[in-house]
Amino acid sequence: MTSSASTEFTEYVRHIGDRTGLFLAVAAHTGARRALYPGTYLDLTPSYALPDVTYLDSDARARKAFAEPGAALGLARRHRHYAQSPRIGFVAGDYTRTLRELPAAEWDLAISLYAGPVSEHVTRCLKPGGWLLVNNSHADAGLAAVDPAYRLAAAVHHRTGAYRLTTDGLDRYLQPRTPPHPTREQLHAAGRGIAYTRPATAYLFQVGATR
Repeated sequence: MTSSASTEFTEYVRHIGDRTGLFLAVAAHTGARRALYPGTYLDLTPSYALPDVTYLDSDARARKAFAEPGAALGLARRHRHYAQSPRIGFVAGDYTRTLRELPAAEWDLAISLYAGPVSEHVTRCLKPGGWLLVNNSHADAGLAAVDPAYRLAAAVHHRTGAYRLTTDGLDRYLQPRTPPHPTREQLHAAGRGIAYTRPATAYLFQVGATR
C-alpha cells in the first residue's frame, strides 16, 4: 500500500516538475555526495541523485511527510541513480535560525531553489571548496554574486527536458540589464531577483575559492 507521505512527495514532483536531472548534472560536475537543502518543502528529488541529503523546512506538511517511517527512504531507494542505500535527514525549523545550529563545514553542496536568501545563512555549513546551487528567486543568485565568499563556477540551462552546465563565458552572466548591480541591501529591500542580460535556469557557485 502506498503511504500518504509517498503520495504527497510524488504529487509534488508532478506539480513542480522532476528536478532529478538537475541534481544529477550538478553531482556529475561537482562530485558532491552530501547535500543540504534548506526550504525543501516536499521536493525529494535530490535523494534520487545524491546518496546523502539533509532536508530542512519549517512547514508542518513537510515535517509530517518526512516523519512518516520509510516513506522518503522508500522513494529514494526506488528512484536512486547510485549503488548505495540512501541516507536522508530532516531538520524542522526556519533556516534563518536553524542553520546556525548545524555543524560547520559539513556538506559538499547546498541547494537554494525558491526558498529565499539561503546563500547568506548556509555558507558556514559548506566544506571549503563546497558548492551552492541557486536560482534567482527572491534574488538569491544576485546575493551570492555580490558575496565575496562565493565565486560563480557554472551556469545551468534547461532546454527540451535536459539540464546542461556551462563554464564558458561566465563573465557574461549575472550582468544586470540596468547597471550597476544592486547591493545586498538593495536586493533585500526589493525581495526579488533583477533581470540579467544573459539569464540562466540556475547558477552554481563555489565557496572558499579565489575570485
